[in-house]
Amino acid sequence: MNPIAAIGDFTIAAATAPVRGAKALNEMIFGRMMFSAGRGLLPNTRFNYEARTIPDRNSIVMAVVNWMARVFPEAPIVVQRPDDDGLMQIDVKHEMVRLLRRPNPYYGGGLLKMSLVLDYMLTGNAYVFKVRSASNRVVELWWAPASMVEPKGGTTGDTFITHYDYRPGGMPIKIDREDVVHLRWGLDPKNPRKGLGPMASLFREIFTDDEAANFTASMLRNNAAPGTILSPKGGHQGTDEEIKEVKRIFRETFGGDNRGDVMVMSGETNVTKLTWSPKDLVLDKLRQVPEERISAVFGLGAIVINLGAGLERSIYSNMAEAREAAYEGAMIPIQRLWADDLSVQLLPDFDTDLDAEVAFDYRQVRILQEDEDKKAVRWTNLVQGSVAKRSEARAAFGLPVVDADDDVYLVPITVMEVAPGERIIPTTPSERREDALEASLNGSE
Repeated sequence: MNPIAAIGDFTIAAATAPVRGAKALNEMIFGRMMFSAGRGLLPNTRFNYEARTIPDRNSIVMAVVNWMARVFPEAPIVVQRPDDDGLMQIDVKHEMVRLLRRPNPYYGGGLLKMSLVLDYMLTGNAYVFKVRSASNRVVELWWAPASMVEPKGGTTGDTFITHYDYRPGGMPIKIDREDVVHLRWGLDPKNPRKGLGPMASLFREIFTDDEAANFTASMLRNNAAPGTILSPKGGHQGTDEEIKEVKRIFRETFGGDNRGDVMVMSGETNVTKLTWSPKDLVLDKLRQVPEERISAVFGLGAIVINLGAGLERSIYSNMAEAREAAYEGAMIPIQRLWADDLSVQLLPDFDTDLDAEVAFDYRQVRILQEDEDKKAVRWTNLVQGSVAKRSEARAAFGLPVVDADDDVYLVPITVMEVAPGERIIPTTPSERREDALEASLNGSE
């Protein structure tokens, strides 16, 4: 029997190889997936922050996720393959590309991508179901909510995922593995059939921001004051009914739309306000910490999504650089992961070429385009420095090129070409005039 080497929540069957005494892996074995009831418990606390938060109801989380969802469709999905010279050629009319642009009769490819990004960012998983024709061709693609889909499988590598359970209602519907595109954010060590999104580390920050927002809203709803104490003078002790009535009257008079109204008490009453105010809590600073943490975990700067933590230190001159850094640092890595998954799980339904792969076309992404002014300066320097032809510069700006006039290098008239080893003997201006006069006389003779 093969010895079993445990790795995390997996086990791997290992067999001793005859070559050089090394151990070779001959089969991947997956043990029982470990699920923890207290998954939301963070270090040094028994309070379950996960159970008390709803990430897609938090404004910071949705500011980050919505930025990703809005920007993601800007780069179209394409299929590329190498030509005879090894250069990648883009096929924008590929059958798979066309289907992704129009996945089904009810919504377009942009909406499909946005829906997938929302699930992907919030749960670490996103699902697309394939609809096939009678001839087994994939003819439609549909987004499936991540909350309704669960991958199922066995204990060996070839049964790692056998099918997906889809629960739009009561009993699960079995969806074959070949009919599902499963996009994952990494692999969850508790259940490697699923992805593990960044949300698991943010429940405490989300809870903190929610509580700060609730506290502020409650303060404004209750006269924008931390509390008021009404007590009768002269040692009078009111009954429970009298106390409740005074409390009701005070709320109706000073709460909600009646803030600032005048109230007259029928008896002597002490009115005492607590000495601290909302300003003393520094709620604005308190809420900046979740803003910074949540945006950082997703790989975005707070300035990019217009959060207060970022706007305090931002100026318009650095906004373009921040957005470009966010796209390159957060968006492109995710798109590369998607391209890999689509190449394995969707492209083979349309293309048998093993060299073909899915990619994202960044040529039309505005964030990544070079500033036109900077581009003009760069090409001007290249042409004036005789590094590039005038025709190349005109072509870079989409201007017409006249081969006879533009396919040239511009060399200043004051510049002389000197071969290696040659020496140039400098002359004075008067000597140059004498040489020119002598040359003209000789030429006339």
